[in-house]
Amino acid sequence: MSVRLGVLGAAAILENAVVVPARSVPDITVTALAARDHDRATALATQHGIPRVLPDYDTLLTDPDIDAIYIPTPAALHGRWTRRALAAGKHVLCEKPFTANADEAAQIAALADTSGMVVMEAMHAQHHPAWARVRELLTQGVIGTPRSAQATFLVDIADRSDIRWQRELGGGALMDLGVYPLRFLQTLFGTPVVREAVAVEESGVDASMTVGLDLPGGVDGTVHASMTHGSFEALARIVGTTGTMTVNLPYHPQMGGSIVVARAGDGAGERTSERTEEPLDATSTYVSMLRAFADAVLRGGPVLTDAHEAVRSMRVVDAAYLAAGMTPREPLGD
Repeated sequence: MSVRLGVLGAAAILENAVVVPARSVPDITVTALAARDHDRATALATQHGIPRVLPDYDTLLTDPDIDAIYIPTPAALHGRWTRRALAAGKHVLCEKPFTANADEAAQIAALADTSGMVVMEAMHAQHHPAWARVRELLTQGVIGTPRSAQATFLVDIADRSDIRWQRELGGGALMDLGVYPLRFLQTLFGTPVVREAVAVEESGVDASMTVGLDLPGGVDGTVHASMTHGSFEALARIVGTTGTMTVNLPYHPQMGGSIVVARAGDGAGERTSERTEEPLDATSTYVSMLRAFADAVLRGGPVLTDAHEAVRSMRVVDAAYLAAGMTPREPLGD
């Protein structure tokens, strides 16, 4: 038995996030697709062997041969379609960010609690062994007591017609990119308090955002996200009392990520240093996520990225926008 997954929309992320990795997850079958652009949906289905293209979203939601819905629509529409999927009795795998803002996330969480359905935010990297490994090393004290942590995600999104540049659709550097480093630090240290935030605005959205965080344990946190950086960068650095840990590619470790630990030492009375590098598991983060989703649906397994985890993250996102002198995103209504 496998989870029969219906895809709502034909977003660009669809192939890499679900269709291709699902081939490596026997417990998941992508069985149907519906999109506003029927020709694009048909082309995708033909290319990837998806057996059915349905005429519209409502038909997909009510199809009795579909168990769960994957929602890759723009962020401002995530809440709308998650609510409708739950009303139709379907499990939900919803792309990040989970909703437009924290209030909407809390509403969805309340619905999820009473629905009996699995509701998972597609924060794929959190399901990968890499994040657990970083936490394990910190717990072991390999860099002593953490004092500061910085995490960045910088991507050049040059096409200004891209939905990530459209405020009404939930666009912005923090919403699209910053949620990754925010969740990474939240997973490692606990829910932060926003101390300050600075945004560079362009076209009505934050082209870049830097957020100062007070993390539990007295850790000074910083997150930086940008859609205008000239090159790709995904990096986290944690400084402790006896060393520094650098995590390369923490959000896509399958691309060649690693954990580098540089520790100060004391050899024969003289200061020395020790550097170790550990490659990260090459398993796709999306495969890890789909395995977890199937396990939750079929066997009642844990949901690391449930709606309540998303609420905590979205509260930090909203607080960052307010600290930067901007307003949180608004959902598009039903």
